[in-house]
Amino acid sequence: MLDKTQSMSDYAKPLVERPEDSFTLPSYLYTDADVYEHEKERIFYRTWQMVAHKDTFQKAGDYCTVQICDQNLFVMMGADQALRAFYNVCQHRAHELLPPGTGNVGSLVVCPYHAWAYKTEGALHGAPRSGHRPGFNKADYSLKEARLEVFLNCVFINLDDDATPLSEQAADLEADIRERVPFYDDLKAPTTGMLGDGNINAGWKVVVDNYVECYHCDHAHHDFANIISMDTYQHDTFGLWARQLGSDIRKDNTAYELDDDAPVMQSMFWFLWPNTTFNILPGPAEVNFSVVRPTGLETCDFSGQSLSVTGEFDERRAKYTIDVLMPEDIALCESVQRGLKSKGYTQGPMIVDPDRTGRGEHAIHHFHRLVQKALS
Repeated sequence: MLDKTQSMSDYAKPLVERPEDSFTLPSYLYTDADVYEHEKERIFYRTWQMVAHKDTFQKAGDYCTVQICDQNLFVMMGADQALRAFYNVCQHRAHELLPPGTGNVGSLVVCPYHAWAYKTEGALHGAPRSGHRPGFNKADYSLKEARLEVFLNCVFINLDDDATPLSEQAADLEADIRERVPFYDDLKAPTTGMLGDGNINAGWKVVVDNYVECYHCDHAHHDFANIISMDTYQHDTFGLWARQLGSDIRKDNTAYELDDDAPVMQSMFWFLWPNTTFNILPGPAEVNFSVVRPTGLETCDFSGQSLSVTGEFDERRAKYTIDVLMPEDIALCESVQRGLKSKGYTQGPMIVDPDRTGRGEHAIHHFHRLVQKALS
């Protein structure tokens, strides 16, 4: 167990400013239950968490639920067409109001337990037999709201009422994505859906570690490294985000077929602290939005939704992603999570080349420093 007197940044081998001099986070930060509880409060309840693309909400009563560690919330479009985020809990006896997923409630959110009913704007509409309670005032029992912001056409929420707006924290990310993705505002929502089974028997940091480096790609992702040349792969880090760019795309490859007139002939991946990703592979104009959500100390879910300009999926690319790329990454992450509990391992060295190319681990260093800062 974690020694409560130990500093979260006091490691046996240093995690310092220069990535080439640094080591990874120590293994106990991935396996200790106390650390995970600390992460809930210091990271996930204080950062902006993506819920869904804004076009998920088309009419009054449309909702989408989201689980942020122990906190269950939902975003709903009200009768006034405004989006609001609420804790998914009845103000009577704490029963969850809405089931996981998306849907539409019509004009009222009705608790399945005692039929307390709430308007889509969060106010209590009615509570059966509450008139028998002296002084009962419906205005005292509105649903509890959380912060909401639409950023890059996606709905984010934050449990910290004092959080700095995401548009201020990551304005440079928005500018970068809009500059590089000219079709971004033309994406259509009909293709929304889960991208395969995102349940992984590995902690969230293990999955982010794997996402933000391509040091492993030549060896562990043969098809990925065949369609996207690793020789020119770029990986850059910024304040709260990192970016991977693959500009040399091979049409004759082993991953999936590319049409001669494919509108996107590059790969682009963005990571936004602490767990949001924007993903574009070569092919039709399509963007995947996925989030690494902790579901326990050593488990997480990495899934989301994809939107395209045409409103249809590229089945060839989806099949490669779901049947090949994801299983490869899941196997890697699950093996690492098991290995982190070994008495034969504590920390490893960062491998970073002088040119900070896409084959290095400088973005892991960037991520680990953000974790270090948050937990200290």
